Amino acid sequence: MSEMLKNHKIVIIGGNGAIGRTFLKAAIAQGATCAVIGLNNPEINVAFFHADITSLVELTEAADQAISVIGGLDTVVNFAGTHHQPMDFCKDDPDVLLSEYTRVMNVNLTGAFLVTMIFSKYMVAHRHGHIMHLCSNATRLALYGSYAYNMSKHGLEGLIKTAAAQLAPFGVRVNGIAPGTVETPMNYSLLRSGEQGSYSLRAATILAHTPTKRFATLEGITQTMLATCIPQSHLTGNVIFCDDGYNIEGHSWPAGNAALYGGPEKLDELYADLKYEYPSEN
Repeated sequence: MSEMLKNHKIVIIGGNGAIGRTFLKAAIAQGATCAVIGLNNPEINVAFFHADITSLVELTEAADQAISVIGGLDTVVNFAGTHHQPMDFCKDDPDVLLSEYTRVMNVNLTGAFLVTMIFSKYMVAHRHGHIMHLCSNATRLALYGSYAYNMSKHGLEGLIKTAAAQLAPFGVRVNGIAPGTVETPMNYSLLRSGEQGSYSLRAATILAHTPTKRFATLEGITQTMLATCIPQSHLTGNVIFCDDGYNIEGHSWPAGNAALYGGPEKLDELYADLKYEYPSEN
C-alpha cells in the first residue's frame, strides 16, 4: 500500500460530513497521523476534540490539544460549513433572513478566519505548514437564492489569498479546494425525483453546464485533497476546482435556464410569477 503521507500530521476541522470522512479515511490509509476537531465525533479511530468553530476559546484549546496529541502539525484541513434554504428578499420574513445570514456567515467565514488565525501562529513559529479550506462552486459563481452562502464562500477566497500572501515568507501555504456537486444520501432528494430516480430540475441544470456531464465523486475530490497535502514548494493562494469544469460555465438561475429552453411562453409564465404585489402606502 502506498503511503504518500507517511509521517504527515493533519488536524481536521469538522470531519463528520461525507467529504470530510472520506478524506480522513484516505489520509489515514496513506500513512498520515490525524486528529479531528468539531461538534460531532466522526467515529473513526483518531483523537477527537469537541469545539465550536465559532468560539475562539474552544477552538484555541482544542487546537493546542490536537497538536500535542499528534506530535506536531503539517496540515490543517477545514471542512466546517453550513448552508441555508434559497432566500427571497420580497417574500421571506426579514428577521428570519437576517438570522440565517448571521448563522451561515458565523460558521463559513468567521469560523474559517479563526481556524486560519489560530493555526497560523503555530505554523509561523515553526516556519512550516499548510492551511486548506473547503470552498465551493459558490466561491466564484452565483447560486440562485444562496445569498449568505455565496457571500461566505466569496469571502473565504479573500481570506485564503490574504493569508497566503502574509504567511508565505514564513513557509506557510494557504489554499482552498472547491469540489463540484456530489450525489450523497443527504442531497439525493435535491438531485433526483420520482420513483425512477430521474434527474431533478436542479440536477439537470447543473449537468447542462458541466462539460463532462457528470457529478463529482467523493473519491475524486479526495484525490485532489491528498495531492494538495503533499509538501510543495510553490502552491499557495489558490482555490483549486475539482468540478469537471463546471466553474467554466455555471448556472445562476435553474428555473430561468429551464424556462429558456421551453420558449417564450415558459419565460412569460416565469416572469409573471416574479411580479410581486406591494402593499399600498395608504
